[in-house]
Amino acid sequence: MKVRYILSFLLLFAAILNAQEVPDEDRYYFYVTIKNAENLVFSKNEDGTLSLSAPTSIEEAAIYNSYKIYEFERAFPGSRRSLLQEVYRVVTNRVELIGSLWRTFPEKYTKVDQFYPNETAFYPNDYGTTSPKKNLGKNLPLYDLDLINAAEAWGITRGSEKVVVGISDARVDSTNAEFKGRVTYLKYSNSTRGQQCAHGSNVAAISIARADNAYGRPGICSNCSVISNGYGSFKYIEELVAAGARVINASWATCKMGKFHKEIEKRINELYEDGIIIVAGAGNAKNCNGDDDFPPDDYAYPASFEKVISVTGVFSRFDSHLDSTFMDKDGYKSAQRLKDRHAKVHAIVNSGKVIPKYVKYAMQYNKSIDICAPAQSYLLGNELCDNEAVFGGATSSTAPYITGVIGLMWSVNYCLDAYETESILKLTSAAIDHLPGNERFKGQLGSGRVDAYKAVKMARDMKELMGNVNVSGRDFSRFHFRLKNSPYNITVENQTFRDSSSVAFTARHGIVLKPGTRLAPDKNGYVSLGIDPAIPIGECEPKPPKKYESLYEEQTNRPVNTGNLYNFGVNYSSKNKQLAIKVKAASLLRMKGVYYTVKVFSPDKRLLKEKRFTLPEDGSMNIDVNSYEFSDVLITCGTRKENHRINTRAKGN
Repeated sequence: MKVRYILSFLLLFAAILNAQEVPDEDRYYFYVTIKNAENLVFSKNEDGTLSLSAPTSIEEAAIYNSYKIYEFERAFPGSRRSLLQEVYRVVTNRVELIGSLWRTFPEKYTKVDQFYPNETAFYPNDYGTTSPKKNLGKNLPLYDLDLINAAEAWGITRGSEKVVVGISDARVDSTNAEFKGRVTYLKYSNSTRGQQCAHGSNVAAISIARADNAYGRPGICSNCSVISNGYGSFKYIEELVAAGARVINASWATCKMGKFHKEIEKRINELYEDGIIIVAGAGNAKNCNGDDDFPPDDYAYPASFEKVISVTGVFSRFDSHLDSTFMDKDGYKSAQRLKDRHAKVHAIVNSGKVIPKYVKYAMQYNKSIDICAPAQSYLLGNELCDNEAVFGGATSSTAPYITGVIGLMWSVNYCLDAYETESILKLTSAAIDHLPGNERFKGQLGSGRVDAYKAVKMARDMKELMGNVNVSGRDFSRFHFRLKNSPYNITVENQTFRDSSSVAFTARHGIVLKPGTRLAPDKNGYVSLGIDPAIPIGECEPKPPKKYESLYEEQTNRPVNTGNLYNFGVNYSSKNKQLAIKVKAASLLRMKGVYYTVKVFSPDKRLLKEKRFTLPEDGSMNIDVNSYEFSDVLITCGTRKENHRINTRAKGN
């Protein structure tokens, strides 16, 4: 067949995005080659930032003074080389500053290199006993973190509050140090026994637990914002989306999603197109096919929907079967928990070959699997709920690693869409199909095992002003790969895309195909390579949640704030005739641009006044309710609802 190459060269340059308010801690570091920079004179502002006071042009000054500049100084003041004398170290709050200067004055700002100071692997003090530093957390080895290169990823970022992670699961313990004060609850269970008590905390701890707090274990995205809700129904996922979650963890599986199965798939496709990702555990020998007696290759949901990232597990303990040999109950030599192997136990035959055992009871493996993650680790929830096993897990534990890594990826590049995010996860994953013991599962373990560091690094490379995204070292026969959001250069080397795989890469400057690259899709795949100088650059910020029509009938009498966990405080002053609304939950205080609505009702349920506010700001409302014995206040934020009562005459304010 003929490979279809679609080459598009768009010649219009994009206008630089307007500067937006971002937290002061966002800083970007550049080495910039500037001709005649000695003519630029900066003055210091009261807040320590710099302003250009003596520009060489009004337009240049306007660009500089539209952004925050923290440092502007020669990078190599002691160098005698003329070229190095023109290199300046510039630290700013927005990459658009450098982009604007480079595009507007290309003969003056001739070279740009972004760099990251003091970037090394970060081992929090609760990393576990495999840490090179003193461990103050749980006294257990967290081989799972080593396997996915978590510490190296944390050297780049530990997450950002603007990324909202949704947890669709059982109870996430609101009193525990890993979650207290940082999780917003749409539903809360007071279960104290079994998996209803433990499962949600197990999952949430892996994905978003606090890190470096000398307790428990570190979550993958420990600085992300978090919303928790119930599980087992797509309605809970709907509510998480409405509340602002962008990546949602669903560590539960069912054989069919009820009477709205087809409608749910359409909605999931819509969410994916809008940049919202659902990550789901594939299932643990879930028997969804009554025609056979072999559950692991059956398809469970929501994981098996095309636009849900389906995750199954691998083990992370031993490098070789020689390190884990034991005699099983039948007297045969066996090995267990081998790194990157899907089966837990392998038989060792005389030739030294390892063969997976008990595959009938294995975690799910099938064509819908997208990626693998560690299956076992320390389970915080089990310990909190006095469950017997505090070290273990299955596919419920695998999904939160991917959810957390996506949180890290969006923390460094919020502009990535769902296609790019999934593509990066797969392009950077470690190949495992070929490993001894995995032959039985070839083609049914997704793209491989997640590598947190490589995924986060490629996500960051995608937004660098003059960065290079390197795609290399894999052979893919399926999956769709799309990279279109702001890469300057894309380099493909020692990489194969064949059979039903498809590639859609677009770069602002260039795409380089180096030796060892093979692009050979069949009629079910394609290759599209394009150059588009108009790809926008700059940061992206969260937007208010899009409103989707619910697939379920509205439940008017649904109880709210189960567990009496209030996110808002309400106080009325009869003297000033003013209602004050205080945002209390720490997780809500970290949200920006999300609306909440306050309605005040009379005792006979008449609406007296309604007003909308924007998080994280507190609200106030001028209203006279002194003539009533009481009035009710309803606060709505997404699907989160709280009822408060104002007792006026009784209090005598």
